[in-house]
Formats: sequence, structure tokens, C-alpha cells
Amino acid sequence: MRKIFTHYHNLNKVGLWLSILCMVHCLAMPFILTSLPYLSKNAISEKSEFFLIGISAGLAIYLLNKDYKNHRNSLPLTLLFFALAFNILGIFVVANTYETIFNVTGGLLMALAYGLNWYFHKRACHSQSHQH
Repeated sequence: MRKIFTHYHNLNKVGLWLSILCMVHCLAMPFILTSLPYLSKNAISEKSEFFLIGISAGLAIYLLNKDYKNHRNSLPLTLLFFALAFNILGIFVVANTYETIFNVTGGLLMALAYGLNWYFHKRACHSQSHQH
């Protein structure tokens, strides 16, 4: 008898939305910076960027690894690897001009990894329920 799936649907949704929020945050930064005199410094701090990327990445590593054990499709993990690489390069390596491009690409890839993982999870779960 095969192992029954453990479902993390709500955590997958949270992770997907965190990566989208991170992407939106990166896209909005030029507008936020021009509005700086009217905003608090907390809205644009690097801490918020680290928080969004860190929480989303940690959750993605945990969930995508767990789901991989059930659906055995490595594409979401591969996309996650590239997403993390883009985010790390965007934060620590590239100049300010390219930081937004790298971080938005990383957020988009992470959201895509979550979406594909959700698809593969549902497909594997559906096929497993028909075997019983």
C-alpha cells in the first residue's frame, strides 16, 4: 500500500503569495523611492526584502522537497534553485541597476515553482486516490 499524501495546501498558497508579494515589492521600489519623503523608512528597508525572500524561500524549500517525495518531478525544485540563485545574486552581487531585474526574476521563478508543484501534487494525489 502506498503512503497517503500529507497535504499542505494552505502553506503552498502562502508560499506562492509571499513570492508574488516579493516580486511586487521589487517592482514597486522605484515608485516607493520617489515617494520617500511621504513614506516611513520601514516601507523600503532591506529588512523587508530579506524577510520576504527568506520566508518564501524557506517555505519553498520545505514544501517543494516534501512534495517531490510524492510526485517525483524535479522541475519545481530546479526552478526553485534558479529562483534562489537570482535572489541571492540580486541581493548580494549585482549593482543596484540590475538588482530589481534579478529579484523580480527570482520571485517569478519561485511563484512558477510553487504553481507547478501544486499542479504535480494535485495530479499525483488524484492518481493515487484512484488506485484505492
